[in-house]
Amino acid sequence: MSFDNQFQPSHTQINFTKYEKPYEIGRIEILKGLIPSGQGRSAIDIGCGPGYFSRELSGKGWRTTAIDTDIQNIESARNYAYATHLGDASSVLSKLPENQYELVLSLEIVEHMPKSHGKHLLTEIIRVLTPHGSLIISTPNRFSPEGLGGYYWGEKIRSWGKWAAWDSTHVHIYSSLEILQLLKTRGFAMDRIIGYHYEGKLPVIGRWKLPLVKSTMFPVNRIGFNIIIECHKK
Repeated sequence: MSFDNQFQPSHTQINFTKYEKPYEIGRIEILKGLIPSGQGRSAIDIGCGPGYFSRELSGKGWRTTAIDTDIQNIESARNYAYATHLGDASSVLSKLPENQYELVLSLEIVEHMPKSHGKHLLTEIIRVLTPHGSLIISTPNRFSPEGLGGYYWGEKIRSWGKWAAWDSTHVHIYSSLEILQLLKTRGFAMDRIIGYHYEGKLPVIGRWKLPLVKSTMFPVNRIGFNIIIECHKK
């Protein structure tokens, strides 16, 4: 199912409260700074939710296509997107024209699917991007203070159960090295790698956090709890 709405508001009640949490505020500021001016060019917001980043894209002049599996999210995103599509991202992308979109956002999406589906999603993204079109992707990072405590210590050493990075709907949590390698094998070249640092819990030490919010320099940018990557189609 799809809708072409030309910015006609849906009058659906919009709930952006999740984006007001301290963790989200820091991450969002980084992401906003990565979105360039659109000047009428075409962009896709994958897993758009209620349309927070669709609003950011459209506000910067992008002709935005929003995709989500939830009808209420789609109804909300219609307030900001030029076009909306209901369905899983890979299926929707497969029906969109190739080489037509200058920018794709895939924020906190790839960890919600098996690795094989993640590969397929990135293949579809690179198909619809124009030559040298950009992808901004973010995902939790297993190779982080939080991951060291939760995954390596808690899950692998102490057998406390699967570490899902505080979200039971997560299927596979990538390490920074793993997601970077996957992007390269799908045909992307890296432009910027940003680590978003929050706080973690380590054995003996307990809860701690680095004295910074984001890092762009190697190797600290590889150990943020969230890794944000700006890359482009080769």
